[in-house]
Amino acid sequence: MTLTMTRDHVGPSRRRLPIQIANESKMIEATISLLGEVEVTRITSRMIAERSGTATNYITRYFGGRDALLAATAEELGRRVATGMEAMNGRPDLAGPLELLEAVIAMPEVGIWFSLFRYLSGRNLTDVPQGDSKPPLVAACEDVVARIFGIEGDDVQLWSNVFLTYIMGGLAFNPLLGTSNEEGEKVLAKLARIVELLRDNRISLDS
Repeated sequence: MTLTMTRDHVGPSRRRLPIQIANESKMIEATISLLGEVEVTRITSRMIAERSGTATNYITRYFGGRDALLAATAEELGRRVATGMEAMNGRPDLAGPLELLEAVIAMPEVGIWFSLFRYLSGRNLTDVPQGDSKPPLVAACEDVVARIFGIEGDDVQLWSNVFLTYIMGGLAFNPLLGTSNEEGEKVLAKLARIVELLRDNRISLDS
């Protein structure tokens, strides 16, 4: 089942009112705030309504339900992480790819986004991108990887997937596997070194 949010049903002939846009924003902000304090499975519609100062039935009216609001929140978090990644790439104190990746992991939005995305994926409720569109986080990661390492083509998607998968997977499974932060950083350094070797030697993974 693919989630379709109620606010996507308004159509070109029904303009969203400013009060609706404002209430949607309040509920998304409240959900992000709650996710920083409470496990996603424990967050109720009443908690979101109280934190946002809106009515409980607004969640269904504007989003179609609690899970649809969570999906909209995941999209907003993805946009924020993408914007943060793009901004960090220009910082002079980030000397290399390892420093950039460590900074990305340290962003509180990353951990919240991953826990929320994992929850929604488990419920099979995440929107499936249409055509060539990609989630903002994925697109930003590919752009950053390409610019840092000076690579292009299929290698960009491959290595951005490697880094993104390791970052997100590490957040979820490092505690379970007993992997320390120091060990995780060593793995990131090795991954960065592999990409640098591919770039310096102009090695294509297709050759």
